[in-house]
Amino acid sequence: MNDKQHNDRLEALLAKSEIREVLARQARGVDRTDEALLKSCYHPDAIEEHGPNFHGLAYDYIESAMVRIRKMGKMAHYLCNQHIELDGDKARVEAYVITFVRFDSEDGATDTLTGARSVDRFERRNGEWRIAHRKLVFDWNLDTPANEGWCRGMFDPTNPKMHHGVKSTDDLSYQDF
Repeated sequence: MNDKQHNDRLEALLAKSEIREVLARQARGVDRTDEALLKSCYHPDAIEEHGPNFHGLAYDYIESAMVRIRKMGKMAHYLCNQHIELDGDKARVEAYVITFVRFDSEDGATDTLTGARSVDRFERRNGEWRIAHRKLVFDWNLDTPANEGWCRGMFDPTNPKMHHGVKSTDDLSYQDF
């Protein structure tokens, strides 16, 4: 392998690592309702196509989604397989995502799992990779009555030593310890 091939491989590894970092920040930004963190994943002129619910500027989507998400129950986005095709300062990215959301209602809580994929066009501008256009593909969904037993009682959710996730920067993941 010559020096150019070696450098090209290193640059590709760095680019893919930076793109994966953006994907992780995006999931964290949603789950913690951290608007600034979420916006840092998108270019200011980025487009978001969030199924039939939204098609427009990503920043507009983020601002409207934050209000809704803060009112929703527990939520978590899990990143799975990721495929990244680099083409200079652009990349085509497909990331599998499993989303958990608890919806509370007068009839009782419902847990929903959704399998989806984000299909993104990333662009590197001024040396920084961000999402330029995102479309979501919805593959499957499972809704079921909530049945939280904390591992058949192995964990006591009322114990003050048990940390629970929160939708804000008060979450443990933002704390130094």
